[in-house]
Amino acid sequence: MVKIKSRTQQNIFALWSAAAFIAAFAMLIIYYGDTAAAVRNGITICVSSVIPSLFPMMFLSQYIVKSGSADIAGSLLNKPTHLLFGLPGVCGVAMMTAFVGGYPAGARAAETLVAEGKISRREGERLAEIAFCAGPGFAIGMIGAALYKNKSVGLLILTAQGLSCIIIGIAYRFIFGGHDALYQKQHQTSPISHNPDAFVQSAADTAVTLLNMCSFIILFQIITGLLGSTGVNGALGNLTGHMGLGHIGQILLPCVAEVTGGSILSVSVGIPFTAFVAGFGGLSVHFQNFAICRTIRPNKTVYFITRIMQGGLCSLIASLALKLPCFSSAALPTSGMEISGIPADFSHVSTGFGCAMLVMCLMSVLCLPVKKEITRS
Repeated sequence: MVKIKSRTQQNIFALWSAAAFIAAFAMLIIYYGDTAAAVRNGITICVSSVIPSLFPMMFLSQYIVKSGSADIAGSLLNKPTHLLFGLPGVCGVAMMTAFVGGYPAGARAAETLVAEGKISRREGERLAEIAFCAGPGFAIGMIGAALYKNKSVGLLILTAQGLSCIIIGIAYRFIFGGHDALYQKQHQTSPISHNPDAFVQSAADTAVTLLNMCSFIILFQIITGLLGSTGVNGALGNLTGHMGLGHIGQILLPCVAEVTGGSILSVSVGIPFTAFVAGFGGLSVHFQNFAICRTIRPNKTVYFITRIMQGGLCSLIASLALKLPCFSSAALPTSGMEISGIPADFSHVSTGFGCAMLVMCLMSVLCLPVKKEITRS
């Protein structure tokens, strides 16, 4: 009976999969023009914003780990990282990379640390869940300067994300316990040596990661485009309108699906909702992280609960901060950016971002480890 039931479930799943494939294929044919436009828009986002802003920091985060610099830098961050999050010091380096580099940089650093044997898979899973931030390029450059025409809004959202990461990290320390002491004890005597191929390996891994990211960005641009073309967004907008919630239903699915387009749409609702969209990150970013974290294999239920919690915390912190006098100008209404506009570049924060990268580069060079002989007991 069990085998028959299992076979029946497999057949039902196969029928649903076939029906979904036929429906998707039909929509791509019917809405071919909209699909092509969505692909072009996705490519524009990748070329004009994603690759220029993320490639340098993602390469640097890879190089720091693969060259062994993270071991030296991590020793400086060991106490605060262990005190706050119950994680080894190298995780502090990964979190700094996430705060400066943006969303996938934290997941990429966590995956590399696990693959290199620096931390356990359980520690890597926790790190990937809490090292999640839009970064100054996206928060200040696009959301603040380009969308709200006010850099203080971007700074507010960036600060809210950083605080939400710290709060969640501290909470998870008490919920899931401290670091993997047995794993760290078994690996603490590993010799620290410089990898001569770190530069080449880091460049290759970064290229593959960015290719995966761009694939998901284009795919979700197609999905959000079809949601609009088929009238799904309009129907949800009418539903929330009748419920007295305004037109938020019309932009809800695009905001959940993809963070760049969602941030543009969220301006019409207000700063707290934009903070939620940036804190949640969008399904496109989440699938990018899942594709990156193949060794870690994070628990998806815990991961999505964490992302919803972070979005809510960012929205709450932003709402409270808007009541402060220093952010009074940020609360003023703004026309924002048109949805058809080309994604904003990151020139608004090029100086600050460049200085942050320079500091990270200097830290990487100064922390290059000298080959040591460690006597094993």
